[in-house]
Order: sequence, then structure tokens, then C-alpha cells
Amino acid sequence: MHPPLDLGWLSSIAVDRFTKGFPSLPEPVPLPEVGSRGWSMFDDLQPPMMVLRDSALRHNVELMAAYCREHGVDLAPHGKTTMAPQLFDRQLQAGAWGITAASAGQARVMREAGVSRVLLANEVVDEPSIAWIAEQLSDPSFELVCYVDSAAGAEMLAEHLALARPARPQRVLVELGFAGGRTGCRSISQALEIAALVRSSDVLELAGVAGYEGTICRERTPECLAQVGEFVDEFRALTMRLLEDGAFEGAPEIVVTAGGSAFFDVVADRLAGGWASGPDVRVVLRSGCYLTHDSGYYEAISPLSAVAGRAERFLPTIEIWGSVLSRPEPELAILNIGKRDVSFDLGLPEPHTVRARSGEVVTLAGELEIFDLNDQHAFCRVAGGVGLEVGDLVGCGISHPCAAFERWRILPVVDDDGVVVEAVATFF
Repeated sequence: MHPPLDLGWLSSIAVDRFTKGFPSLPEPVPLPEVGSRGWSMFDDLQPPMMVLRDSALRHNVELMAAYCREHGVDLAPHGKTTMAPQLFDRQLQAGAWGITAASAGQARVMREAGVSRVLLANEVVDEPSIAWIAEQLSDPSFELVCYVDSAAGAEMLAEHLALARPARPQRVLVELGFAGGRTGCRSISQALEIAALVRSSDVLELAGVAGYEGTICRERTPECLAQVGEFVDEFRALTMRLLEDGAFEGAPEIVVTAGGSAFFDVVADRLAGGWASGPDVRVVLRSGCYLTHDSGYYEAISPLSAVAGRAERFLPTIEIWGSVLSRPEPELAILNIGKRDVSFDLGLPEPHTVRARSGEVVTLAGELEIFDLNDQHAFCRVAGGVGLEVGDLVGCGISHPCAAFERWRILPVVDDDGVVVEAVATFF
């Protein structure tokens, strides 16, 4: 288990009168002290407000950790989802092998936060980022692994690393992709060529194989699962070929990593176990959205969701609350939630609860529908007979947490009574 991150430096960050969603404060409150103020999300926070439910966070962290243990895989959750060191710490304390970054800039945040192992799930081809990586190689207590998928990329990485005379080789994973996908070699033969190029370098070390299946399709149909399975099988075949060719000779273990938040079960089922003798194979999932889950896209596609029929399932953690600003038409309400506040790329917010000005809380799932967003307004269709009034608060679930966190510099974490118990800072 990773030792707790030293997050004392977060005391230099404060909630102040400019912090969106929080009270207008006469004096700044240091981040670690926010949870002691006893603020209520309804009585003290200012809508629009996005909050994280502490109990759901804890549940999701524990459930994913248990899943990985049961399936014999490791987890390096994708930090791009939250870019919140406090949440990285929760994941590491639950047994995460490391934290995944999408860029050198994100990796720098993780490094500064004290994360000792970062999986940079991307190619690195710019000189400043390579120079930063070279600097990190002088510290044997910090491990960073990145991707290569082309001769040009591998040669550029090696060339600029060599100029810095690093203390040790940079560990890299050969990435396998698929036609029409993002990065990654488009065939096993191409991946074998890149692996050979890496092995010929004095400043690179072949550490394993990487891939990403999440963009193959966006449904959980038998046909989609079959397509994902075919790619994972090809991914396994590449790893087996490299093992048979002795590409990892002398290495105590290799890293084999795939698995986003939608199809990590297919990856675990097809990659965990059954490897030939030789280096230990560490299968690492990179799921990130499981931490907060959602009420839209991932609720529909995750293997651990209500839609998937699982008794043990992830819970939606994120809620966005807005005030009813206007009821200009009988079936229309305008809320003060907009594109500046919430994700909308994979689905609009889904209203589920109304808190009336009287304090009464009513569940109205299915009777309210947000059908459009402007920069600062939401258009909400109101079913006939629903007594929604100006000044009421509407609570919504969200879709796609990766595009939600970046809209908030600091987020309140609330308990089941709506009391703020923590404030989480993001670093986008």
C-alpha cells in the first residue's frame, strides 16, 4: 500500500470570496479547515454548486479495489478525471499501483503531490516534456513509464533523453491501437518493430505493452463486447510474441495495461492469468471515472452499474444544484446551471431532486428534463402538475465526470446530511 501523500502544502490554497459555489467569506479559509466550518450545502453554499458525496466516493473506491483483488489485476486510475491530489490519495490508500496521467503536465502535478509511480498513458514528443522526464530519472524513488508507437516518436524521445545523459533508462510501453482509433501501432508487426527499436537504445527500456479499448464502441451490446474482446485478444497476442522472442529478457516483471472505465471487465477477464513462464506479467487497469461514476454515460455502459444488473455497483457521486430563476412558460423552468458549470459532451444533466424554498425535498426523477444548456442557463422541461417554483433548488446527476471537474477550482465534499466535510482542489 502506498504511504499517505503529504498534502500539507494544500494549506496554501484557500476558499475565499471568489471561490465559485462557496459562501462569500470575509476572510479566506485554508483548504484543510473547510471541513470544520459546519457549512450546509443548502444553507451556506451558493448555487450553482457541484458537490461530491463522501459516502459514494468511499463506496466506489472500495468496490473497485475489491474488484481488482478478486480478478488478479492492478489499478493505476486515470488522474485526468479529477486532477485532485486529495482524491489520488484516497485511491492510493485503497491499494492503487500508481496514478495515470495523459500528459507530462499532469504527471508534474502528480509528482509534486508525492505520487511515486506515474503511468503516462501517451506518447511524449516535445523537448520541454522530455527534458522534465530526464530530470526525474535522477530520483530512483520515482517511477514514470510512457508510451511509444512509432519510430519517429521513439527516436525523438531517445535523442533528447541522450542529450541530458539520464541516470537510468526511461521505461516505455509499446502501444497497440486499432484502425480508426487514437494513438498506437496499427498492427502487431509494426509494434514488434518499435519494440526492437526501443531495445536497441541505451536510454530506453522496454517495460511492456499498452493499449486502449474504450473508443472501439460506446454501447454494451454483445456485438460491441465482441469487438472489444477481439482487440484485447490481439493485445495479448502481441505480448505473448514479445515474451517468446525474449524481448523482456532479464526483466523481473513487465507491465501490460489497458482498460478504461467502460470495458475493464473484458480486459481483466482476457488478460489476467495464463501467461507463459518468464517475467511476471502485471496487468494494470487505468479506469478513472469509476471514482465518481455518473448518472448518464457510465451508468449505461459500466460493468458495475445498475443498468448492468449488478448488486454491487458504483454509485453516482457528483451532484450539480441550481436555482429556478424563471418559470416563463407552464412547462419550462430556467435554472442557473450552464456550460460553465457542468459537462455536456456525453449527455446533459439529469434532474432528480427538488428542494423547495420551504425546505421540503422531493424526488422527481423523470418529471423534469434538461433539454438544452447555454453558458449560464439550463432549459428544463417540467411535467404537468409539478409545482416547481422560482427559488426552488433542482439537484441533478451528471454525465461524463472527465469534463465536469475542470469547471471547478475547489469542490465541496458533503456527507449524507449535506454538511461539507472537505474541500477538494483541482489542478487543470
